[in-house]
Amino acid sequence: MKAFIHTLSEVLYKISSVVTSFILVALCLIIDYSVIMRFIFNSPVQWQYELTLVGLCWAIFIGMPMTFHMQEHMRLTFVTDRLKPDTWRIYMDVIDVLLIIFLAMGVYYSSKIVKTTWVQFYQTIRIRKGVYYLAFTVGACFSIIHLIDNILNRKPEDAPAIAKEATEA
Repeated sequence: MKAFIHTLSEVLYKISSVVTSFILVALCLIIDYSVIMRFIFNSPVQWQYELTLVGLCWAIFIGMPMTFHMQEHMRLTFVTDRLKPDTWRIYMDVIDVLLIIFLAMGVYYSSKIVKTTWVQFYQTIRIRKGVYYLAFTVGACFSIIHLIDNILNRKPEDAPAIAKEATEA
């Protein structure tokens, strides 16, 4: 099971990387096109705003799991860096469990919003409004897999170097 979760985490990380990169490049091209059309040809692009909004939302919430995979998510490093390696592992596991609970609740509530808004469409693009909210649901599910992988594979030896030095002193 541990190996399956780790492999799944690696695959989801690669998918997130490719999708986020593609979306960010597409957003740059769309915005450049919109600026050129507006200021050079005096013909504003009506659909640019809504498409950019949806794309940015997906880039953020599909990019979010990547930080969990790399264990670069926000935490109080001035606290964690001074913990003994065994205490550090427990602290990090507790933080990850709390994040899993938060994200699971987010998946539950955001799926309700997706269901409610799925019948509505944006005015200028033929995309369902539920797609916008679906980004959080998908990103949170990816994040939960990464956090479970972190908990299963974290060892006291992974503690920051400064924590190990504090133990030796």
